[in-house]
Amino acid sequence: MFKINNSKYESIIGALGNIIEWYNFSLVMPLIIILRQQFCTENFNMEGLIVAAGLFSRPFGAIVFGPIGDKFGRQISISISVLLMAIPTVIIGLLPSYDTIGIAAPIILIICRILQGISMGGEYTTIMIHVVEKAPSHKRGFYGSWTDAGNQLGLVLANFIAIWIFSCINIEEEISYIWRIPFLLGILLVPFAFLIPHQEPKHKSKDSTVSLLIKHKKEVFCTISITSFSAVAFYTMWSFIPYYLVYWHLLSLKESTFCATSAALISIISILGGGYLSDTFKRKPFLIIGIIGVVFVEIVMFTFRIKSFYSWLSLELLYGFFIGLYYSSRAAFFAEAFPPHIRCTAVSLSLSIAQAIFGGLTPIIMIYLNRFYNNYLIIPILIVSTAALIALHLLKDKAEGKLSKFQ
Repeated sequence: MFKINNSKYESIIGALGNIIEWYNFSLVMPLIIILRQQFCTENFNMEGLIVAAGLFSRPFGAIVFGPIGDKFGRQISISISVLLMAIPTVIIGLLPSYDTIGIAAPIILIICRILQGISMGGEYTTIMIHVVEKAPSHKRGFYGSWTDAGNQLGLVLANFIAIWIFSCINIEEEISYIWRIPFLLGILLVPFAFLIPHQEPKHKSKDSTVSLLIKHKKEVFCTISITSFSAVAFYTMWSFIPYYLVYWHLLSLKESTFCATSAALISIISILGGGYLSDTFKRKPFLIIGIIGVVFVEIVMFTFRIKSFYSWLSLELLYGFFIGLYYSSRAAFFAEAFPPHIRCTAVSLSLSIAQAIFGGLTPIIMIYLNRFYNNYLIIPILIVSTAALIALHLLKDKAEGKLSKFQ
């Protein structure tokens, strides 16, 4: 087995693996039209369930893989969860259509999507924790920022491939086989399951996972509250706003997609820049500025019925910049909030619960509020941003402290 011993290269491998992991997880959303045509019928429409299955299964991944990472080693948790993402993704690419195997097709697809969600609930945070733990003490913020930058890169990559499929081939080719290729590329994730060397935990606690979570209940609740902001902001930006712009005929679908993709690219730059600066100016300032900035941009977006493409592009670039600042120091801030023997479980569970509840409900609530006065659309972000700012006040910024290592 090939092993990388240098912590810098382990961090790079973790970040690259996270990019491909998020690419695999995100492919379903831009290609949902093709998946619906392949695996559903007019009387058996399950695209909503297909998308939601991956999101609401994430807490189960945290429950399974968090304790594995804390008790048996980060590498074991990462390896199993990576394989659990790669294999279902490839199966989707090979899955016969509804016309071929009938009701079994959507059932298998939903099972694959559930397995992807379980994988994401464990892999993303375990990689994040591992990268921060392996980083030099004066670069934890910058190294940790690469994991969230990887998320955005994976999303952008999935969207670019979907755009290429829709623009370069006709619908008959899409339905026949071309759409399967991006899913089959999920096999590229497999090597990352074996590149990080195994490490035995140095701190093994005799307490149960539940008792440890209760002992650190303040940190867990605060982490959930802080993540609730990003869950709402993320799905508002990349799920609801494109729908909103097209629904009210403010922009075309092409213009809306361009704005969202541009915002994602800007967020990558601000994530890495903010992560680098957080090692000098601590973590909280970037989290706070990011939260307040996103709230400000949403107020402008939803208070005025703007119809200018360049105005929306500017607003979404600002949105991407501020949400990037928020993400930039989050990985290090969360890792520093917990001791090593509970770190994976606590962070995984907190992020997965917040993403499943707040992220899963955001598009539904925003579409419902969209029927009423525009100003109602800022209610969700105001609620979660207030909770996040209170939680940040309650937690200490430990950027300058020594991080207790796992091994």
